[in-house]
Amino acid sequence: MFKNLTDENRNIYDFVSNKTYNLNQSSVTRYHFVSGSDDETLSRNYNFARINLYLSGSDYTNHNKKYNRQPTPGNPLNSDDMFFDKFYISGSVVSIPQNEFGDRVKPGTFTLTDSTTGAIIKDDLKGNLYGSNATFSQSSATSLSSSDNYVGNIFYNLGVFAITETASFDGTNDYSEVTSGNYTLRYKGVHKISTYEYVCNAASNEFNMTQNETIFKPGGAGKLKDHLTGSNFPTYVTEVGLYDGSENLMGIARLSKPIPKSRKLPMRFFVRMDY
Repeated sequence: MFKNLTDENRNIYDFVSNKTYNLNQSSVTRYHFVSGSDDETLSRNYNFARINLYLSGSDYTNHNKKYNRQPTPGNPLNSDDMFFDKFYISGSVVSIPQNEFGDRVKPGTFTLTDSTTGAIIKDDLKGNLYGSNATFSQSSATSLSSSDNYVGNIFYNLGVFAITETASFDGTNDYSEVTSGNYTLRYKGVHKISTYEYVCNAASNEFNMTQNETIFKPGGAGKLKDHLTGSNFPTYVTEVGLYDGSENLMGIARLSKPIPKSRKLPMRFFVRMDY
């Protein structure tokens, strides 16, 4: 009842899906950082953000395009797309668990809403974050998503975002404090899904015996029930099992309804599994 599958019997198809996530502050991890702080944790967090996310801190960039537009490990984008010149001596880095975004956060879908102040921060498709409803520090001469209004960055591949702008959102609340209280996140996660397809062939002379024990007479020592002894009684296929090399059952594909097994024509069953 077993038949080996070769590489020719297996196909792999990849496709991408986008899933919407809604989280709050309890689902993510926030790291507050302060450069040169007496608090070792705050100082260590600053060095982590500067080295791993920004390559150089603002002390080194000094608004120099050579540094503040470099691509980062989290965003393999054009170097002119991201602006890092607002990485100041204090701020917050927030990490989203990978099981809550998949392969990456989809650009252009990120929104953070502060539950207390009503501050809304969005991404601009390029890895920059801006306050979309700022009333105090935004530049009135440019669009909301311009570099004048950037308050931090999002690193899509890492599921990490940083709020580094210390200016005021509405005259009283700093951007860098947005992640210290209650807030919600809404975005789409990009998931690569691989579909494994196994092509299971059954020749006309194969799999013509059943393993269904209900066909035997009770106590009949392996004798078939009287109405099943005719030569015209077909074997029905109800499921296909996939086994490993040691004949351990790894998965079962059940048909929507039993299908009579042909003794004249070959049959082919396609088993698909998504990962």
